[in-house]
Amino acid sequence: MLFVMAIMVCAGAFTLSAADFLVDGIYYNVINDNEVEVTSPDSVKYAGEVFIPSTIVSDGTTYRVTRIGRNAFCSCKDLTLVDIPEGVTSLGFQAFCSCTALENVDLPNSLVTLEDYAFYGCSSFTSFNIPRNVAEIGYMTIKGCRQLQYFTCSSLNQHFKAVDGVLYSKDMKVLFSYPQAASATTFAVPSPVARIHEYCFMSCTNLTEVTLPETLRHIEMNIFRGCRNLESCYIPDSVNYMGVTVFGTCTNLKSVHLPANLDSILSSTFSDCTSLTEVTIPRKVKFIGEYCFYDSGVKTVNIEEGSMLETLAHDAFSHSPIEAIDLPNTVKTIDYQAFINCQSLRKVHMSEGLTTIGGAAFTLCPLLEEGYIPGGVSVIRNAFTDDISLKRMQIGKKDSAPGVTLIKNAGICGCPLEYLELGANVDSLESIALANLEHLKVLISWAAIPPHCNSNYSSFLPDPQRLNAILYVPKASLEAYQTANDWKNFRTIVPIEDVGDINGSGAIEIADVTDLIDQVLAGEIENPAISDVDFDGMVGISDVTGLIDKILSGN
Repeated sequence: MLFVMAIMVCAGAFTLSAADFLVDGIYYNVINDNEVEVTSPDSVKYAGEVFIPSTIVSDGTTYRVTRIGRNAFCSCKDLTLVDIPEGVTSLGFQAFCSCTALENVDLPNSLVTLEDYAFYGCSSFTSFNIPRNVAEIGYMTIKGCRQLQYFTCSSLNQHFKAVDGVLYSKDMKVLFSYPQAASATTFAVPSPVARIHEYCFMSCTNLTEVTLPETLRHIEMNIFRGCRNLESCYIPDSVNYMGVTVFGTCTNLKSVHLPANLDSILSSTFSDCTSLTEVTIPRKVKFIGEYCFYDSGVKTVNIEEGSMLETLAHDAFSHSPIEAIDLPNTVKTIDYQAFINCQSLRKVHMSEGLTTIGGAAFTLCPLLEEGYIPGGVSVIRNAFTDDISLKRMQIGKKDSAPGVTLIKNAGICGCPLEYLELGANVDSLESIALANLEHLKVLISWAAIPPHCNSNYSSFLPDPQRLNAILYVPKASLEAYQTANDWKNFRTIVPIEDVGDINGSGAIEIADVTDLIDQVLAGEIENPAISDVDFDGMVGISDVTGLIDKILSGN
């Protein structure tokens, strides 16, 4: 079957690149009994001036030329003129793509369809005229024309019109294309416009400001991509949809207002916007797409009160200088690599509704020193790894629902972690879950049943016997931890409830405070594990204060 498919693919490729016959230096394919399209074999590149006849004769049969075929003149870089006759109704995919020496082309009134990329990259065009019968202009048809200054359009055309050199739909509700080399630095989209077509302003490097009307509803993808001098854009609240990469590589963009009705910020919207330092996420936004702020200049992210945000897609903020982010409790997913290589990130407030953290989500965040993962996260897998300054980490809480979280595959790895607290939610540690944590001093586990550890190899690296960490566990579970796989290897295991009972009386009272003060002043701590009230791995005056607070609060 694979052999047959390979033959079919080869046959298809041959059909596309071959021609049925050659007449006066132009190649043709037969469409039907009396129609042909202009084409070219792969090895043929037309040059100079080409005049296409309206009819041809081959082997005694007269054919009408009705179409310029797929890739017919694509990359004919020495083509300077082409005469397209009346009777041609369609220009195929990439028909004149990258004809860089072609300065203009007169399109016949018979033309109805310009397919995708038909004139893409015709970099010598300075103007472009839409004839009266054109009804369809495909994707990227007239883009990459970096010297294009204006559009014109037949007044008889029922589908398009040109106003001041800009191309619109006839009813002015769709803005189709803005000429890339137009000299204006500012542009106000007129109020009838409800939709801006994809790539509309792409690489219009003269623009510094664009004003959008309240009639606008849809902004398609890539509309401002590559507008490297665009400084500001106010998107009205009437807009409820923005496509991908709307402002991609707008390196001078400094301010943007996102509309209140927006429910998603899609992929790469602000990627490489290196001058954009602050952004406000509207309340209704539920989704921030992949690479949305990738390699941008965003340091400050403001999330409106009452936010409905649910998902940060992979690489959403990766390689950005973001310093802190306060995620609302509606956030359920932080996808893989969402904050990878955020070199300035110091603080992340996790949503209590969080259920998913993807791999390497916070890898290469060297300034992140504290972290908290809510108890509802089901799996933690290599989320905090490599060149990260994490010193304190809490996963869940004492009162979290038990048995919902699995830590595996270097869930936390290579951090100078000193304090780690595992809530009652932590169910299992598997596949070297906690790796390269040589600095660990305090490990607290609130789980009544010791989290399961794989019997074939240690869930800790290095093994607990080689760590100087003290393990604190519920008093009722002390024996279970002392016999459980991996947990039993900790050299010191202390009941949490005993911390602060300095004199060993079985109760925590003022006498313990007095004893602790004496020990601290003398510099002779009798039982550091019991005296470390604030769980920082050291015993000092802060533990005395903590013990007093503990007695006063009844905790």
